Amino acid sequence: MGYAIWAQQAVLGQDSFKNTSNQTENRLDTIIELLEKSRQGSIIQLNLTIIVFMMGLAFVIFGLYIGQEHKLSVFTKRLYLIAYFALIVPITVILVRYIISALLSGTLNDPVLNVAFLLIIPVTASYVLMIVKSRHDIVRRS
Repeated sequence: MGYAIWAQQAVLGQDSFKNTSNQTENRLDTIIELLEKSRQGSIIQLNLTIIVFMMGLAFVIFGLYIGQEHKLSVFTKRLYLIAYFALIVPITVILVRYIISALLSGTLNDPVLNVAFLLIIPVTASYVLMIVKSRHDIVRRS
């Protein structure tokens, strides 16, 4: 009889251990999942910071180009334009690629997608400004 009680306690102890082990495993899975989301959020934040910095720098270069244009040599004008497009083109590619991949994956409620759509506005405006500026230069030369 003592052996039967001991065996029952051993079985109950194993069940209790399995239950505790499952709870610990579930908690660790939750922690790992949260860490992954945090890591992904940090990467997105870094990318957005870089994009906004590059856009700001591109607009500063564009402003300097517009303000100094009459004083600049042809070589310096080209350097300004190359620097400007070297900043704007990668931003455009990154934003369009993210928007397309988000739309294709069906994550329409992603808050970063809204930010990407908002960032497309100044990028598009920069292309429009450059086109208007180049057409204005062509008309003025004619």
